[in-house]
Amino acid sequence: MKSSGITHIHCCKFVLEIIPIKPKKSNIMKTEALKKEHLTYGERCLVMFYLMSIMRNPSKINLKLLRVTDPTDYVIKECLGLKTAGVAAMAGCTTTDTMVHNAANLLLTMENGTLLKPQLYTSNQVLGQKKTTVDLYNKVINFMKGACNDASVAAGDITAGITLANTCGGRLTKKTGGSQPDYGVTAAGIGWLRIHAKKVVKGMEGHIFKLAVVSDKGVIPVDSSCIFCFSLEGTIEIIGLTSKTVLAINHSGILPVGHGSKTPVITPALLKKATLMSASKKKHPVFNITIPDPYAWDGWIYIVIQ
Repeated sequence: MKSSGITHIHCCKFVLEIIPIKPKKSNIMKTEALKKEHLTYGERCLVMFYLMSIMRNPSKINLKLLRVTDPTDYVIKECLGLKTAGVAAMAGCTTTDTMVHNAANLLLTMENGTLLKPQLYTSNQVLGQKKTTVDLYNKVINFMKGACNDASVAAGDITAGITLANTCGGRLTKKTGGSQPDYGVTAAGIGWLRIHAKKVVKGMEGHIFKLAVVSDKGVIPVDSSCIFCFSLEGTIEIIGLTSKTVLAINHSGILPVGHGSKTPVITPALLKKATLMSASKKKHPVFNITIPDPYAWDGWIYIVIQ
């Protein structure tokens, strides 16, 4: 509860008075039910359920803040990685990514100036600019954290918040709930998106991504309208997309079989997530032309382009 005043919540036959108390290292909330009449058992349960919901920390996504003690090159890199321009969820942030970029570039200039003889900037001047840069960055990150958690709540899925953080250049902390999806969109912006597919066996798996613009979510495109993207990397970025269009995405992982010592040893459960390509005696992949689509696809997912 971020409110610093007293909130009255009218429910059934009582008024609930909530008085937030904020000591240094904790956030305790004192509550008092002002009864107009004796509450029924159901009303008492409702009160307890509400109290449990508001006193529990609702934040699931945590983003890493910068510190003045962090290495200067790391601070500059993180600041230049912010990309909030054009992101609707970040429109209310008064500190723009351009402000952070300018501060970081000035910090870089001042840092380089200390290496010259004579020095163009003193160490105190550099430290002052570093503090300014870190402060601007953290203002954006604090706003972004709230936007990410709001996005997760609205979508009913923490992946929505993680995607927003990745899109804006925020760095997730180790305490963040949830994880990167095994297969899905992990970041998106105006006219572009990033797709990730987890490898079943690292270093041995190839990937096929099948993409097509469709009229609406749920529409399965024909192969003739699809673009096929082949990659050894499990994460790719797609650019040149048109805003407000719907992109359909499918994926298949491919594993070699019959390559002697290179044959992967994986569990049956994971085998279902990848296409196993057999090999000839000469160790070449074998394709059967009587099977028009030999690949095991993960399934279509859809995203509306920003």
